[in-house]
Amino acid sequence: MSNLLFGKKALLENINSINKVHILKIEQKTISLLKAHDIPFIIEKQSYFAKFNKNLNHQNIVCELKQTKTITLDELLESTKQKSIILVLDSLQDPQNFGAIIRSAEALGVDAIIYKKDGQVQINDFVIKSSTGAINHIPLIRVTNLVETIKQLKQHNYWVYCSTLNDKSKNFNHVNFDDKVVLIVGNEQKGVSPLVASIADFQIKIPMYGSTQSLNVSVATGILLNHIAQKHKGEKW
Repeated sequence: MSNLLFGKKALLENINSINKVHILKIEQKTISLLKAHDIPFIIEKQSYFAKFNKNLNHQNIVCELKQTKTITLDELLESTKQKSIILVLDSLQDPQNFGAIIRSAEALGVDAIIYKKDGQVQINDFVIKSSTGAINHIPLIRVTNLVETIKQLKQHNYWVYCSTLNDKSKNFNHVNFDDKVVLIVGNEQKGVSPLVASIADFQIKIPMYGSTQSLNVSVATGILLNHIAQKHKGEKW
């Protein structure tokens, strides 16, 4: 699993999660910051940065992170809280969506993110950059069988809410969310697979009031997680 972040913003936002930094040239402000936090750094040649995809916009700063927080499902269940939110991703393909969802999930107090080993974008440099460091602060669980994982969560008193757009879907504002929530979101084009959706306790949707019929999955996930988090804290939507 990759453990790199790119650019000045990532460096500043994750200064306490960085093991080492690679930079192109000596910039006194950056060097002073690294020294103040006892972070080792290496002055690299341009060829070092040329090997990375230009779309990463690395700004000639590459940060090596401490270990990403990966755990097992059993470890998660052993530490389950009275109020808990677990996010399940079903076959996401876009790394930027994955990273943005990780960022929203961490900000909104999600306890862990579960994603598939196959048929799903995996953790890579684009996912890490899009998460802007949030990936280091939220547990990630990679599983082989999503259906069996969800069934196991249900056995531990989690209620499962699936984001879908069909006749069974209810306005999320009209659904009572339990203290222990599993939220499932799906593929950018196909949504949640019928098999996964069939084992959910509730199918929910965000009502559309304009001409647009659906939202980007990372945007929709943020809206739903924010609503659930507010319910858990007793706040009004």
